Amino acid sequence: LEGGFPFLERHNHGYVVSWYGDPGFDATIYTPYVDLRFLNDTDAHLLIQPVVDGVEGVLSFRFYGTRPDRKVEISEAVYEDKKLPGEPIYQEDASLEAGQIKQVEWAKEGLTATVIRKVTQNGVTREEAIRSVYRPWNAMYLYGPGTVIPGVTDVEEPTPAPATEESSGGDG
Repeated sequence: LEGGFPFLERHNHGYVVSWYGDPGFDATIYTPYVDLRFLNDTDAHLLIQPVVDGVEGVLSFRFYGTRPDRKVEISEAVYEDKKLPGEPIYQEDASLEAGQIKQVEWAKEGLTATVIRKVTQNGVTREEAIRSVYRPWNAMYLYGPGTVIPGVTDVEEPTPAPATEESSGGDG
């Protein structure tokens, strides 16, 4: 965003993921399906260097090149169309003990985030609205067989394993 390079392809994440930063400023890269692509519209080369922070679990990128003669302004995100997540999902898990409940997904509200980016170069301003739509995400809990979930009457039954045919060994 801050470099002012025109986007050729950008996809936000499907739902708000807090450790990816503020909604509206993220991008999904998932080869070979979605990517973040932009145009280097300068006359100079651009070096993109990945930086991995194994302790924090963060991947970031440093950009090196000739600074283009342009001004980039980025608004704060405006959040609209907020949607509450649905009821928590409970699913039996045979690997857990009776009475054990384990949360594996956390509820996130859905929303639409819009960020305005203005790029001014050679007296010409290009303004773009970068819109990101995030769907709500339900909390999910796994529980051991025989566990009573207080106040919950609708739980997902485990999916039985598909039956396998056993050979009788022929006619006999």
